[in-house]
Amino acid sequence: RLASVFMQAEAILPKGWIVTAGMSLNTTAVTFNRLSVVPSFQYNTRFNNELAPRVSLLKKITGALSVYGLVSKGFSPPTVAELLPSTSVINTELQAEKGINYELGFRGGLFANRLSLDINAFDFRLQNAITQRRDISGADYFQNAGDTKQQGLEGAVSYQVIRNSDRLVNKLIAWFNYTYQDFHYKNFKQLNNDFSGKQIPSIAPHTVASGIDLDTKPGWYGSLTYYYSDPIALNDANSDFASSYNLLGFRTGIRKSFGNRLKADIFISGDNLLNEKYSLGNDINAAGSRFYNTAAGVNYQAGVSLQYVSK
Repeated sequence: RLASVFMQAEAILPKGWIVTAGMSLNTTAVTFNRLSVVPSFQYNTRFNNELAPRVSLLKKITGALSVYGLVSKGFSPPTVAELLPSTSVINTELQAEKGINYELGFRGGLFANRLSLDINAFDFRLQNAITQRRDISGADYFQNAGDTKQQGLEGAVSYQVIRNSDRLVNKLIAWFNYTYQDFHYKNFKQLNNDFSGKQIPSIAPHTVASGIDLDTKPGWYGSLTYYYSDPIALNDANSDFASSYNLLGFRTGIRKSFGNRLKADIFISGDNLLNEKYSLGNDINAAGSRFYNTAAGVNYQAGVSLQYVSK
């Protein structure tokens, strides 16, 4: 059973100031009734949070540019899949996560909105963080990992090099996304192991995603994408790391309309053109160091997509 109450108010003030304030109250109740044992076993758990506020302040610099800051408090109860993971053991000790987040950001457009910017810095402090582990059989289970400190920066920039429907090349966009994530355990002890100060596994400190998208008036299109990931910690002890990797891909094709109802897209694409060896998703804290999942080397696809629009 889930229940949530949320209210929000917004005040638009002179000189481009906007204040938004919100408040939420959430409750979650879960009941497990296990019939495979005699007598049957029933477990009840309930997660209640105190009032969770959110306050933001935005200042419009121009009609298209603004700077903002916000403070919010959050509450996240464990899911049913976390309370009853693939080990089939009901976790009667798992607690809800609670945290507080501070953000400062800048977003908007320049040069007649050809240049789009969205930059955000954050500082997030989480209590009772839920982490995933795997036992020797490969089944997963979850536990609270104490307090975490998560700081970072997210930035997205795109520029419309060409924006003219009458040209042969009527759209050309270059874009670049960057993420910095400094995520560490603040206080986390498990039995005789002290992981305080260690990097939180599964998080790459630096990632980059960029690309170029092109459209033409006759319907030909193309895109080139690049992605980089820093090494990723694979366990709480930070004794194993997945290597960094670079992915390069493309997609090109032609879109055509036949009348007003039938649309076709014929395309060819390629991925991992640099033939990198990397893991496509890692099993964090896996027993026996079985962290990795195989990813394909250089690969290509071709296809046809048809869309029929009725009246």
